[in-house]
Amino acid sequence: MAKSVVIDELHVTARVPNNLPETRAEIVRNTLASAEFMSRLRRAVRNVIRADPDLAVVRVSLTR
Repeated sequence: MAKSVVIDELHVTARVPNNLPETRAEIVRNTLASAEFMSRLRRAVRNVIRADPDLAVVRVSLTR
């Protein structure tokens, strides 16, 4: 039996201007795909969750 159930999912959408030069868009894509960015995003989400006592029981995972 599952130890937890999903009660909500939140999605983050990253948008850039449609006239952004391709080289700049590639830099943005590379940054978003980097392990360092995902690590920082996980840390930020974890900090927000921990700051709210009502969410103390929540387990969060970030995936691509």
